[in-house]
Amino acid sequence: MKTVVITDMRSPQARALEAHLSGLGYRVATPPEGIRLWKEAEVRAFADACPRPLAGVIHPAPPFLRCGIEEAEEETLARARDEGPLAAWCVTKIFGIILREQREGSIIFLNSVHAEKPMGYGFLFSAGCAAVQMLSREISQDYGTDGVRSFFVQRGPMEGDPDLKSDLSHFYCGTDLRYPLREIPRADQLNDLTAFLLTPGAAPLCGSDLRADGGMTLYYGERMRERRPAPPRKFADYRPEPAAADEPEERVALITGSGKGVGAGIARALSAAGMKCVIHCNTNRQMAEELLEEIRKAGGEAILLQADVSDPAQAAGLVEQTVRRFGRLDVLVNNAAMQPNLFIDEYTEESLGRLWNINFGGYWRMIRAALPWLKQSPAPRIINIGSVHGKRPTCFDIGYAMTKGGIRMLTREAALELQPYGIPVNCLSLGGVRIEFKTGHPEFRSRRPMETINRGMRNPDRLVLPEEVGAAVRFLCSPAGAAETGDCIRIDCGQMLK
Repeated sequence: MKTVVITDMRSPQARALEAHLSGLGYRVATPPEGIRLWKEAEVRAFADACPRPLAGVIHPAPPFLRCGIEEAEEETLARARDEGPLAAWCVTKIFGIILREQREGSIIFLNSVHAEKPMGYGFLFSAGCAAVQMLSREISQDYGTDGVRSFFVQRGPMEGDPDLKSDLSHFYCGTDLRYPLREIPRADQLNDLTAFLLTPGAAPLCGSDLRADGGMTLYYGERMRERRPAPPRKFADYRPEPAAADEPEERVALITGSGKGVGAGIARALSAAGMKCVIHCNTNRQMAEELLEEIRKAGGEAILLQADVSDPAQAAGLVEQTVRRFGRLDVLVNNAAMQPNLFIDEYTEESLGRLWNINFGGYWRMIRAALPWLKQSPAPRIINIGSVHGKRPTCFDIGYAMTKGGIRMLTREAALELQPYGIPVNCLSLGGVRIEFKTGHPEFRSRRPMETINRGMRNPDRLVLPEEVGAAVRFLCSPAGAAETGDCIRIDCGQMLK
């Protein structure tokens, strides 16, 4: 008899699965009450007690956490991080060892459509789902060579779920009518699909995102059965921003992580456009000072501030010092991030938690601190610098990919939540960029077999230049870029097409 582990029994779907899989002859193991799934020692003790062999592990998403960007606190961020991305990583790391030794088995993330669909008031939940989506894609590449299958199931609203209706989205309005069958799916309707994913027959789907929402997220409307005019829709009265080509640029931009690399390219572009720029650094102060001198010699106005965005007080201090110096803040570019290049089994709960606190938490802290001033700006912008590896796995840094997946959904949620204030929010998903070096000089330990590289390509890869990223940011800050919001724009010189 094979064992199936279900790591979280709080949802009706998990409880329905337990009964179904038991009826199919599986032994179902569930964690002891009070276990903290983000603590390696506790998960390892649970895993050691599970009977062998394992058919697989089913890891449901944690309960929905309703929380807006402005109302969130550090404790809320830590809770969402622990119960979401950190718990999924820990379960995968510990049980992955067992499945790799067996050279067979499935890891199934029973998750949510909110890994891709924003709702406007649950950015921490959505970002956590997107991070786990990237975890699934990453381990399909890393663990797949050892016979381990990985699947990410995006389920839609189902029986027993809370009412998540909001005044920022249509998504949960008339939910049952959005399903082709015009009814909310029962809690047990994922049973057969999940059971199939536990079998070797599901191997061709390894690494897949399975959108199990019955077509709900595709809903746009339906055929009218009677020939009569459709009622007119009402749209907001919007006046475009003035194209102040003949007026001096008065806006102030704060670019985190702009002492070198991509951030420096953005600072140069916005300064050349006439904006007053705040250059920010944490460790590479000498390079930031050189950039500051370069901008001033070119006639630009800029200051240099040093801070650790993982520290709430220092992140808030960046905004406070900016406003103290310039009296306003109009553009926030989130760029400061780390990439340690560690594999899943090299991360610890402490190191992955710190990475999330910098790469994701730093972006959120800066947005929250800047919002009171952005709301006063005549042309505000928030631009998050992401990565193509927020969608495509890297197989060299699972933690980095998870944080960039989270940033992708932070962008979409913030765009929806801040739309009533007229604040466009976008993400630039970068491919390889030509920069001086990565902070910390992380070792790169991934390879591509020579057989997978086409040496006869007529269009060899090239790296993106920081100035090209800066030009894209400059466009998004222009009046022509005001209609762009919630977008993740890929800038990679076509690398991902190959």
